[in-house]
Formats: sequence, structure tokens, C-alpha cells
Amino acid sequence: MKKALIAVMLAGVGISFAHAATVAVPAMATWKATAKKDTTSALVVTPLNSLAFQYAEGTKAFNTVDGLFEVTIKGDASATDFTLKAKKLSGTLNHLNGGSTVDVGVMWQGAPVSTSAYTTLIDTAAGITGGHLAPLAAGLKDDTQRTTAQGTFSFNIESATVNDTTAAFETLPDGQWSGEVNVEFIANWS
Repeated sequence: MKKALIAVMLAGVGISFAHAATVAVPAMATWKATAKKDTTSALVVTPLNSLAFQYAEGTKAFNTVDGLFEVTIKGDASATDFTLKAKKLSGTLNHLNGGSTVDVGVMWQGAPVSTSAYTTLIDTAAGITGGHLAPLAAGLKDDTQRTTAQGTFSFNIESATVNDTTAAFETLPDGQWSGEVNVEFIANWS
């Protein structure tokens, strides 16, 4: 009888372990969604992808993300020169539980796009055609149709804070940061 009882108890423990191994772990995905159309402005800039940074524990850094954008202009037949400049307006992401932030840096062809001065993307008078944005420089006089080109900024997490104090990335709390990165574009036909 004792042997039968021990066997039944062990079988019961085995069943409990089998049940304990089945665990459901929930996760949520959230999409921020907007829709916008502008086919009349002289300058339209459209981000073509979102930014998602992941922390890599081995390198103690966040990955760099390429952010594709499309620029559309309407030319000016009287213009002889065209400039397109960009400046970062904001890029702070806040931790969902509060207490920490990360700041997103913006790079154009390896140079930082700062918050204090405009970065020149195109300047036809100076011979700066903007890489993949070159069709805009070529279309600066065409006022019969709109000219479109795509460019890419490189985005990276360049700094972080915890309780308003500069912090190393590895000291940040686990979790998610959210916010917006805003870049202003200025076009000038002369």
C-alpha cells in the first residue's frame, strides 16, 4: 500500500510540473496611425518609415536606423538657384514609466543635423546636389510638374538621462521609450 501511495504521489507531482511549464505570456503591439495628403504645397516632406531602436546588450548601445523620406517640390521658372536645408527640432523619447529619456540624433551623409543651425542638403549655387535628392536640384525650374526624390537620414540614440542626470545606456531601466523626432525642412528658390 505504501508503494502504491508513493507512486501516485510522484505521478501527481509530475503532472503538476507539466502544468507549471505551460505559461502564456502576453505582449501588445501598438501602431500610431495618421493619414495625410498634400499635392499643392511648394515643398512637401513625407517620412516613409517609422523608427524602432533596439538595445544590444553586448555592445551596450542602441542600433542605428535609416529613416527614408520623400521630398516633393514645385519648381520656379524664374529661379536660378535652389537650396534645401534641414534642422532637428526635437528628438527626446520618454520612458513609459517615467524617470528616463533617450535623445535621438539625426545624421545626413555622416554629419549631424543639429538643433542650433540648418544643415545644407542641396545648394545648387555651391554645387551640392544632395545625393539621392539630386532630382530636386535638376527640377528647380520646372513649374509645370512636381519633382520628387527620396533621401535617407541615419538616426541613432545619442544620449540618455535617468532622473535628469546623464546616464550610460546600460544603466537605463528596461522598458520602452516613446516620442517624436521632428526635422524642419526649408526650401528656397532664388
